[in-house]
Amino acid sequence: MENMKVLIGKDDWLFLQNDTNRIVEQNNGTLKMAENSLKIWLRTLETRFAILKNRGIRYYFLIAPNKETIYPEYLPDDYRISGDRIVYQLINACKPYTVPVYYPVDILNEYKLKYQLYPLGDTHWNGIGGFIAYEYIMNIIKKDVKTNILAWEDLYFMEKEIFLDLGGKLNPPRGSVFSWGIVKQPRGQFIYDNQAVNSGHVRITLNEDPNLPTAVIFHDSFMQVAMPYFMESFSKIHFVHTARLDYDLIEKIHPDVVISEMVERFLLQPPVDL
Repeated sequence: MENMKVLIGKDDWLFLQNDTNRIVEQNNGTLKMAENSLKIWLRTLETRFAILKNRGIRYYFLIAPNKETIYPEYLPDDYRISGDRIVYQLINACKPYTVPVYYPVDILNEYKLKYQLYPLGDTHWNGIGGFIAYEYIMNIIKKDVKTNILAWEDLYFMEKEIFLDLGGKLNPPRGSVFSWGIVKQPRGQFIYDNQAVNSGHVRITLNEDPNLPTAVIFHDSFMQVAMPYFMESFSKIHFVHTARLDYDLIEKIHPDVVISEMVERFLLQPPVDL
């Protein structure tokens, strides 16, 4: 039995539909970000950069592309992907104000010719897609902060067929292959986990090398598979599952780097920072 939130595409690829963010309408361009929301986003990002720069902290805003953005060829023939989506509304609004927004769509499209980056039955990128995004943003960060970046040869990838967020909604559930990246000689480890589910989940990691920079990473579920990679590039990380920036936490920790990661479809609603 089909689930109304699951769109069945070509070659057994599954996609999200009928969600609260109205992803289909976002993708086909009929749903735009309201002008007021766009102004709030711009003001929020300008404020983040200004406040953190004043505190000597580097800030990076990473947008994870929707699965449909990278694999439109597996969508039904009548499914349209617009080149004027909400993500480009935000990117174009930021350009005149030199507010950098990082969107690794080009590099993911390049690598998809060699690797599968999103599984058939999930909305999220897999461990390979997550590593490409990690490598992309860390190469930008390394221009500002002295750190180490994992290389492909530092990893191996493990595959397993499991029920994922889309395939698990079908009746009967449909499994698909997921790939995890495993660091061969990890130096980072988790030292704290508050065990919260989704929003409000806090994890802290520590690396054996105290000379690496420190970071706070505010994120959504796309960061999950990439955490082991970032743990090798920072001496200490606070991972916080939220779209908001918590300025009190940042003031208390005073990291070298703050990263926000958010999937493209969540941009519809600008966050209200704490």
